[in-house]
Amino acid sequence: MNKKEISIVLILITIAVVRFYFFLPKPPDYTEVVGKEVKVVGLVVNAPDVRLNNQRLTLKPTNQDTNVLVVIPKEIEVSYGDMIEARGILETPENFITNSGKEFNYERYLANQDIYSIIKNGEIKIISHDNGSRVLSWLYILRNSFMKNIVSVISAPESDLANGLILGARGGFDATMRDEFISTGTIHIIALSGYNVTIVAESTMKILGLVFRQVVGTVFGIIVVILFVLLGGASATAIRAGIMAIIVLFARMTGRKYDAGRALVIAGLLMIAYDLRVLTDISFQLSFIATFGVLFVTPKVIGLVKFLPMKFGFREVVATTIAATITVLPILLHTTGILSIVSLPANILILPFIPITMFMSFVVGLFGYISPILAIPFAYIAHLLLLYILSIIHFFASLSYASVTVRSFPIVLVIFLYILIIYWVLPKDNTSELS
Repeated sequence: MNKKEISIVLILITIAVVRFYFFLPKPPDYTEVVGKEVKVVGLVVNAPDVRLNNQRLTLKPTNQDTNVLVVIPKEIEVSYGDMIEARGILETPENFITNSGKEFNYERYLANQDIYSIIKNGEIKIISHDNGSRVLSWLYILRNSFMKNIVSVISAPESDLANGLILGARGGFDATMRDEFISTGTIHIIALSGYNVTIVAESTMKILGLVFRQVVGTVFGIIVVILFVLLGGASATAIRAGIMAIIVLFARMTGRKYDAGRALVIAGLLMIAYDLRVLTDISFQLSFIATFGVLFVTPKVIGLVKFLPMKFGFREVVATTIAATITVLPILLHTTGILSIVSLPANILILPFIPITMFMSFVVGLFGYISPILAIPFAYIAHLLLLYILSIIHFFASLSYASVTVRSFPIVLVIFLYILIIYWVLPKDNTSELS
């Protein structure tokens, strides 16, 4: 790094610290009303998180900077931008123990979203509609209609997987199915992750490059990536991948050489500068580390799997899967305590089919706006691909040795392993001085 780059890094870190201490919302003092029935009037600031048995609303009370999580029945129709009155018992978030015996810091997870209180089994009354951003309202309406188009011609659970692949929607899966994704190390495919955004970015660049000049195609490409990230809920992983994708597009437009490693650092620093709390977000940690592995560990692994065929990119898929698995394993063992024994073969059999499955599912959702009948031929193909992916996951999850639980994996060991990985990928100076 040169002096200019070091200065930029120091400036971004300074911004992060200043924002964290002086500009981010402070936790409210609700001690006097915790455990009591309250009435809260506020704005629904995100799309409802619809689960199998309920839905969760992020409510920003009037004249407050922090949010309240309101859990209501699934059947109630409520949308982003609705001004509502919520009633129920006010509670504070509590950490809980997962199936692997690890404590999940639920309090910090919600605090990162400026949520410090919960109303469970809430009752709501809608006061008015359309009080939010017109752009976000339009995006969320489009998101819901797109998902309905897929559901109308593809049955569950394949339709749930399709919506998870394209938009990161996971509400349709029951606890058993989610456990299967976790035990097989494939949960990342139903999150709006860097992998999904990268597929969108690459497809956008290729398609627009056939029609428009490079500058016009790049501008449209950037807009598509931003809208796609917003459409999926703007998670930490999607934002990081979106920033990297935009840097790729800018690099191609200006004719500059794209340095993926530098783009990863820039994306991470920009997110940290905006909100320092992202460092404690496990999805951000896993996404950042996995991308590091794909960029820097894959070249090392490629040399170890030269015996595999290159046809259909099989060798590269295996190498990147191994690289990502190696790099995220230490932090996964520390945070979740779940070691998936079948993660590698499951991902190798699934990942090559993800792009075509996303494309076919996208076409189904798109043609649904014209006529469900036109979407049926593509729905058959998408259904077969989705069924294949779910069958692979179910098969490996059914094995008695699919995953094991690691009760203790100290942070010191995590740091030590990452030091070893960094040392492994750093270029070695093989020259020696002659005496």
